[in-house]
Amino acid sequence: MFLCRINNDILVMLFTAKGDENIIFERMQKGDSDAFEYFFKTYIDSLYAYALGFCQDVEFAEDVVQEVFVRFWTMREKISYSDSIYGYLQRSVRNICINQQVHAKVEEKYRQEILSTEEEVFDWENLDELEELRRQLLEAIDRLPEKCREIFVLSCVEGLKYAEVCDKLGVSINTVKTQVRFAYKKLRDDLNVPVKIIILLIALLH
Repeated sequence: MFLCRINNDILVMLFTAKGDENIIFERMQKGDSDAFEYFFKTYIDSLYAYALGFCQDVEFAEDVVQEVFVRFWTMREKISYSDSIYGYLQRSVRNICINQQVHAKVEEKYRQEILSTEEEVFDWENLDELEELRRQLLEAIDRLPEKCREIFVLSCVEGLKYAEVCDKLGVSINTVKTQVRFAYKKLRDDLNVPVKIIILLIALLH
């Protein structure tokens, strides 16, 4: 294996055998970020194409690959594989895609249940009633668990994309989605109104 440095910062690793890649992985497990960068640059395009083949959604495929690499780095000390690094990463992409497809079906069922719920009729032109609802919503948001509240505000109030919330807080996309679902359910129960009303109230906060 030949090692050299460019601008004293970027470690360029050239390998000709699987054993060399194993050595690079061992360096990454010890915290070598340059070794991680090698795997990232080597496999990101192939993994993105693989994810896109599963989901047919550009943004979703990007999110999946991002989550795979985040886990690859944060869980590096616990990772073991039997074939190759690419094989391990490819399986990770496939598993997340399958799990997300299952979650999407559950979310759609949940959404349909919400939409089929009878809604209480509000007089949106009654400013006093509207202001009271907004006040109750803000108080209910403040009562959410700290991490849940932080994710919900960034995603649903400030309008950040899930991937942006992940980058900002260092959490996975699944965590963001789970916390958002929990927050909506908690707010719905606290305010005793359908989720659609909560969404409208949030829009009026801006």
